[in-house]
Amino acid sequence: MIKTKIISVGKLKEQSTRDLIAEYEKRLRKYTDFSHIEVADLSVSDNPSQKEIEAVLQKEGAQILKQLPKNMVTVAMAIDGKQYSSEEFSSLIDQKSLSGGLCFVIGSSHGLHPEVISACSLKISLSKMTLPHNLARLILTEQIYRGFKILNNENYHK
Repeated sequence: MIKTKIISVGKLKEQSTRDLIAEYEKRLRKYTDFSHIEVADLSVSDNPSQKEIEAVLQKEGAQILKQLPKNMVTVAMAIDGKQYSSEEFSSLIDQKSLSGGLCFVIGSSHGLHPEVISACSLKISLSKMTLPHNLARLILTEQIYRGFKILNNENYHK
């Protein structure tokens, strides 16, 4: 079975969002060996300097790099990454999953450390718009599910 993983920074605070994501994760298990890892997010001051942000990104990045699998295609989720339609994303899942599976990485509200982005094989954007962390996780999880439904020619995608 194909392996799919999401590594994200921080825990979801809203129960409603956790419930929605859990539902898609449950549905995904029909198609893929799915897992999700949350690494700790680090707080910054109310008006952080660039130096403070870079220090936090470096520490968060170190946690992510420890979790990055060596045998999977790794995908950094970044606003300046390539955008895909649902059909194109489904094809990407199909192509890249042959290489041991896919691991998606979602950073904190300050993004991902450049070292993490460099360690990833691909860079994808969900939107040019800035999304809250919880919505980015929900949308990504749903799109992975949609991608598998498309691959299996099942009625879901419209």
